[in-house]
Amino acid sequence: MQSRFCLNTATITETPLELQVQLAASAGFTRIGLWLADVEIAIRQGKPLQEVSESLQRAGLKVEEICFLGNWQDTDEEGFARTVQDAHRICQVSQALGCDLVVAVPGQGRGWLESAPMRFRRICQVAADYGVRIALEFAGTAAEVKDLRTAWQLVSSAGSANGGLLLDTFHFFLGGSKIDDLRNVPGEKIFLVHVSDAMDVSREKLMTHHDYRTFPGQGKIDFAPLFKQLNCLGYEGSISLEIWNQQLRRKDPAEVVRKGFESLRTLALLLGKERTSEGTL
Repeated sequence: MQSRFCLNTATITETPLELQVQLAASAGFTRIGLWLADVEIAIRQGKPLQEVSESLQRAGLKVEEICFLGNWQDTDEEGFARTVQDAHRICQVSQALGCDLVVAVPGQGRGWLESAPMRFRRICQVAADYGVRIALEFAGTAAEVKDLRTAWQLVSSAGSANGGLLLDTFHFFLGGSKIDDLRNVPGEKIFLVHVSDAMDVSREKLMTHHDYRTFPGQGKIDFAPLFKQLNCLGYEGSISLEIWNQQLRRKDPAEVVRKGFESLRTLALLLGKERTSEGTL
């Protein structure tokens, strides 16, 4: 399982891209999730995409995901036209870095659900031209697309071969998603899993702040049922550590990355003890 560990650099988001790459490789990660904003900063500072790609290759890192495409659900037609252009750009970057997965985040407000499948399909059509898949990450803080059931209805209604889901353990917990709903999702439509834990604080705090996510195994989420079902579905993709926590960003990023890798190893050992069949996690 360790070869499937991925570092989503939101965990150390204020660290320059070059250092993100170095720290991920040094900690033992072989996969990394990058943010378009960080890549664009590196380009503006004089590092072409080709050089970024070469530095990743030298570090032995595969780019597993590029984050993120927003403003596609909750915007007017003029705004959506701009988002389509944004989709071209993020897919170009993804392709250049040897990554075939872009994360799309739905809107937070109400009133945009009806047109969402059509718009998601359009984004997937753009991505298909670059050989890229689009993973919809539902957010437990959203008003509409906040749980697995709603997200899967959206993706399945869109009917795009390169459209699927990203499951984030924090948002799965916060949005009230059910393991039973996961049984209705084809395993091949789960493109990626993000992992972080939720501190033992009120739901209100979890909903409104970025300071209450923590390393897996240090909070109140029971990971075993979710990963057991992922095993049953045959999920063999990456396990991507993504901890949004402003407090962590004030700490030594090398220590954060090292601790994050160890937390994934500990989680894998615990889940291994939970297995009752020949699952892969």
